[in-house]
Amino acid sequence: MKSPELFACLLLSLLVAAPAGATGFATRELNPILQPVFLPSMVQMSTDHSWRIEQNFYITNWLLSQGRDDENLTIDFENYRYEFDLSRRRNNWLTQIRIPLMATRGGQLDGVIEDWHELFGFPNGKRDRFPQDQVNIEYIKDGVVEYSQTEASEGIGDIAFTLGYQQPGRTAWFVGIELPTGSADDFTGNESIDLALWLTRELRINDKANAFGMLGVSFPGDDGNLAGLVVDRIWVAQLGFDYRFRDDYVATVQFDMHSRSIEGSDFRAFNESYQVVIGLGFLRLLEKHRLDLFFTEDVLVRSAPDITFGLRLAREF
Repeated sequence: MKSPELFACLLLSLLVAAPAGATGFATRELNPILQPVFLPSMVQMSTDHSWRIEQNFYITNWLLSQGRDDENLTIDFENYRYEFDLSRRRNNWLTQIRIPLMATRGGQLDGVIEDWHELFGFPNGKRDRFPQDQVNIEYIKDGVVEYSQTEASEGIGDIAFTLGYQQPGRTAWFVGIELPTGSADDFTGNESIDLALWLTRELRINDKANAFGMLGVSFPGDDGNLAGLVVDRIWVAQLGFDYRFRDDYVATVQFDMHSRSIEGSDFRAFNESYQVVIGLGFLRLLEKHRLDLFFTEDVLVRSAPDITFGLRLAREF
C-alpha cells in the first residue's frame, strides 16, 4: 500500500470511530509561494460559553534548488509569522477570527539550521552551495518567471473567519473564508477569496493518551502572484497523538499532508506534502495560560520547508 493510501486509511478509521473534540496544532503551509493559500487545520474547541485567545508564532527556514528542462525553482528565505486568533463558543457553535502578520527576511538562522540538521542526522541538501542570509525565491516555467522575490517584505496577511459546529459526542464541522486583506506586492496575500470545508474528530484512548484527526478541502482563489498557477482544490489531512506524561505536561506528535497545489508541476514542493510536528505543552507553566513549543520537519524531503520552530500561547476566559 502506498503512503498516501495508508495515511488516508488511518485517518478514515479515526474519523469513523471516534467521539468529537479537536486538539493538536494549527500548522500552516509555510512554503513562501503557497503561504497565502488558506488551508484547513486543527481548531481548538473551547469550553462552552467562553472566549479563547490564541497566539501562534512561527519561524521557518528553507533552502531549496531544483531544475528541469522546462522548470526551475529556487527557495532561500526565512519567514516570521504571527497569528492572533480570537474565538467564541456558545452551545455547540464556534466562531473564530484569525489575523496574521508576516515578514520574510534573509536566513539569519542558516547556521543554526545546519547545526540542527547535523545534530539529528537530517540532510543539509544544497545549503553548503548557497551564501547565507539572503532572500531568493524564484519559480520559472517554460522560460517565464512566474514568481520572484529577492527583497525582504512584511505586512498583514489575509484575515480568516471560521464557523464551526460540534455535534454532541460526534463530529466537529467547520467552514472558513479568507479575505484578501494581504498584498501581492508584499507577498502577504493572494488578493482573492479562499474557501475551505473540514471536519475534526478526537479519540480518547485513556486518561493520558488521545488521538485526533482532520480531513478537509480548500478552494483557493486564482489571483495575485499565483494567478493561473494554483489548482482548483487542495485536499488536506492531519493525524496526531497526545500523551500526558505528567499532570502539567503533554507531548504531541502530528502528521500533516496536503495534495498538489500548483498545476502541471513535477516539483515536490508543489505536489503532495508530508511533514511531522513534534511538540511539548505546558498546561500551567504560566498562570491561566497554556504554552506549547513545537517544531516541524519535512517527512518527504523537499515537500515542505526544512524546519519550522513554533510557539503557541492560549487562554480561555
